[in-house]
Amino acid sequence: MTRLTQARIETLAREALTRHGASERQAEALAAGIAAAERDGLKSHGLMYLPTYCEHLTCGKVLGLAEPRLTRPAPAVLAVDAGNGFAHAAIALGLPPLIEAARSQGVAALAIRNSYNCGALGYHTERIARAGLVGLGFTNAPASIAPWGGRKA
Repeated sequence: MTRLTQARIETLAREALTRHGASERQAEALAAGIAAAERDGLKSHGLMYLPTYCEHLTCGKVLGLAEPRLTRPAPAVLAVDAGNGFAHAAIALGLPPLIEAARSQGVAALAIRNSYNCGALGYHTERIARAGLVGLGFTNAPASIAPWGGRKA
């Protein structure tokens, strides 16, 4: 069995995504999420899904060159329009100011809109936890992947 390091997984994913039209920003953010999914044993959100990500870049279902835009409608509220790109890049843009806002305001919220799926949501909330904060993640995506042990989405 071939074993890959997390860094190698991230590199392979980033290279595949850029070859299929993702910008460096989009590819780096998503590749980190793919590598984390592999690390955590979430194969459905790791390398197994990479061909689908690449196919969706090629067919235009997701815009690989999208530039996420951050706004701050209130001191403790941040919003990122992902521009129909990957949610990973939008979340990566929003997390640092979210953490700063939570520390200065006591609580904060980050909303992402106009994005492709966010992959394993726990990857994003884990980064909030590593900053010493409590993070809750929610998504409004339709069911598309069967839950652990399930057969139907």
